[in-house]
Amino acid sequence: MDFALSAQHETYRALARTLASDLPDGSPPASIAAAAARVGLAGTDVDLFTLTLVVETMAMAAPASAVAFALHASTRLALPRHPRLASGTTVGAMALSSDALPTIVGSGTEGVVRLSGRAAWLAPFAPDGVAVVGARRDRELVACAVEMDAAGVHLEPVETGGLRGLPCGHLELDGASCEIIGPPRPIMAAVRTLLAAAGLGMGRRALLEALTAARVLNRTGAGGEQTVQGLLADAATELDAAELLTWKAALGSPRSLADASMAKLAATEAAQGAVARATQVVGADSFRAGHVVERLAQHVRALELFAGRTEALREAVADEYLPPAS
Repeated sequence: MDFALSAQHETYRALARTLASDLPDGSPPASIAAAAARVGLAGTDVDLFTLTLVVETMAMAAPASAVAFALHASTRLALPRHPRLASGTTVGAMALSSDALPTIVGSGTEGVVRLSGRAAWLAPFAPDGVAVVGARRDRELVACAVEMDAAGVHLEPVETGGLRGLPCGHLELDGASCEIIGPPRPIMAAVRTLLAAAGLGMGRRALLEALTAARVLNRTGAGGEQTVQGLLADAATELDAAELLTWKAALGSPRSLADASMAKLAATEAAQGAVARATQVVGADSFRAGHVVERLAQHVRALELFAGRTEALREAVADEYLPPAS
């Protein structure tokens, strides 16, 4: 598998840096969607690998905006021909928890499929957005598209403890019309891959802050003190390994839920490890409210909860890679 980046990939990375610098972290999701469309990041010709590079680059400077873009981009991939999303001004959102799944009611024989129940932890939460939610149909799990301003959709905003500026919430559905997209696995694979990329960006920002602190403290190179060198080297090694798994998941065809789950597992742990090591290198300053490392410590919590908790990710890997019990 060739991991070499093309000139076009580097161009997209530059666009991502511009996007992150032009939009303050936690900008409204509609502004992020519109800005991404203006610079050519919302078209159906932008593949998952390119989006992975974009999200990682954005997350170094603007983690909440990067996660919002990742979820919007995942929705665009799942609904490439949706007329409202194609405009570039409508926000795409993903339901990120399977704790509560709505149920398809009726047979849809009249051409309308309706959904009732609760869809938990939707982000980015936009009152006029288009959401992709998992749902039950008999014993089958399917992915459905729901317009959040449709009749029968009730919005319940939730204040979060991290990723401030990323609006989240729950949907209460009472016979809301929906479109069945298909099986949720390939959609979830894309979401997990892009959230892994967001974790990589957060981890690399933490590593950069640690390197800067080490140099300010008159440590030469990556840090003259062997303990500091070890902390930074471990963080860099884990982030690079997680990046390879993330790129593998992004380049895989068809999308593998196991590969995406491994990527998100590795990226989440690498990001958390990088933040923990940055805290040790930066020292007490990292406990100051508003410090970059303090904010990153809150942001990385979401990675462990959204789009599959750690045990759900491990289960997905085991289902595909481990031999069945005899």
